[in-house]
Amino acid sequence: MGVYIRGIGSRLPSLAPAERFRFWIRSGTAPIATGPNAEHHVVRAVPAGPASLLWPSRLDRLEPDDLVHLPANILGFGLQNRTVVTVHDVMWLDHLDWCQPNPLLRPVSSAYYGTAIRRALKFADRILTVSRASADAIVRVEPGAAARVVVTPNACEPHFRAPSSRDDARARAARVLGTHAPYFLVVGQNQPSKAHDVAIRAFAAAAPRPQRLVLIQRLNAGGGLRALVRDLGIEDRVDIRPSLAQDDLIALIQSATALLQPSLAEGFGLPALEAMASGCPVIASEIPPLKEILGDAGIFAFPGSVSSLSAAIREALGAPSKLEECRAKGLERAAAFSWDRSTETTWEVYREVARVGGRP
Repeated sequence: MGVYIRGIGSRLPSLAPAERFRFWIRSGTAPIATGPNAEHHVVRAVPAGPASLLWPSRLDRLEPDDLVHLPANILGFGLQNRTVVTVHDVMWLDHLDWCQPNPLLRPVSSAYYGTAIRRALKFADRILTVSRASADAIVRVEPGAAARVVVTPNACEPHFRAPSSRDDARARAARVLGTHAPYFLVVGQNQPSKAHDVAIRAFAAAAPRPQRLVLIQRLNAGGGLRALVRDLGIEDRVDIRPSLAQDDLIALIQSATALLQPSLAEGFGLPALEAMASGCPVIASEIPPLKEILGDAGIFAFPGSVSSLSAAIREALGAPSKLEECRAKGLERAAAFSWDRSTETTWEVYREVARVGGRP
């Protein structure tokens, strides 16, 4: 969500220089946009937290004609303004156990997100979402939202690009990892919906030495997975890290044998797009959002299936020409995703909501 907020928000003020944009940010957060028409207001609330749901109108002084864009799935109570909400996915409604692994907290999470997301689907003047697959899921959950849903896909910033020199990228990746051994890469937060355990099991079954597996897990790095790695006897071939400097991460993406994205569900699947843009082949679950992003540029496996993902890894290792084909097609396909176009669509939605006064 943070990438989406900055991707769209940083471009809006320059797209509409005659309009005023006011961004709510937390203390210590870098400004989202620059320019004379971009203001920032520090709030204590998090984008999808209780304060944002229960009393959003208390977070700032809002004028009656202000349009409020809430970019984190939820629509709070008490707002009298016209509203646009970005609903990235409805996973909290469809698969609560994939989002909240603690069964003791699931009743609270179900009540909270069930209320917060369904309010957005029912009452927002427009609903933005990041893929056609996510739009279809929204309409399935709330058929009455169909006329209000607009797709504004995620995209990549320009620093995600193919290396000018693969040798230089490999050298940097080797410095980061401490080895020149080839590796498969997994990027994303460690939660059940990402199925990183499936990636580990499939790697153990299919990838011989000297191949390694590198997991960059933004949240809960290694939680629940290190024991699995030990049980499989591959500790010396698995590297789990919480984060990396951006340039180091890009070098790792550029130099990987392939990115593995075995997700059970996604709203979009940004690591797959970032990999394609960086010239990295992608092996992904055959779920609608990832098929939508990758098209014919990816290698697919059945979601949740260790044997299917293992077969895909073997296919990749046994057919270097297939990886080169995926790399070339991925670069071409990634170019079709643009923050500028998604921002222009967002601005047109703002104008339409302001012009017609709300819902179609």
